Amino acid sequence: IVPGIKVDKGVVALAGTDDECTTQGLDGLAERCAEYKKEGAGFAKWRCVLKIKGHCPSHQAMKENANVLARYASICQQNGLVPIVEPEVLPDGEHDLETAQRVT
Repeated sequence: IVPGIKVDKGVVALAGTDDECTTQGLDGLAERCAEYKKEGAGFAKWRCVLKIKGHCPSHQAMKENANVLARYASICQQNGLVPIVEPEVLPDGEHDLETAQRVT
């Protein structure tokens, strides 16, 4: 069994969007990852959330969350942790199955 740890610090509102969000926690992540590795962690997990509604997920939200996930993964790898990249598309809403399939 390989132990791992969730390293994001939760979601926050993404300014300029229709109630979309991004995930925080990149500040100090390298130092935290180095410490987690030293304590025996083998992998780390980070979650980003995208919403389906109206014109969401927006290009801005997708680009921002992809950038955050890429930076997180790079920092983990630099510190010897395997990054678990988890972009989550919330199924909530009044959209149809076709829309959900297109977005995901």
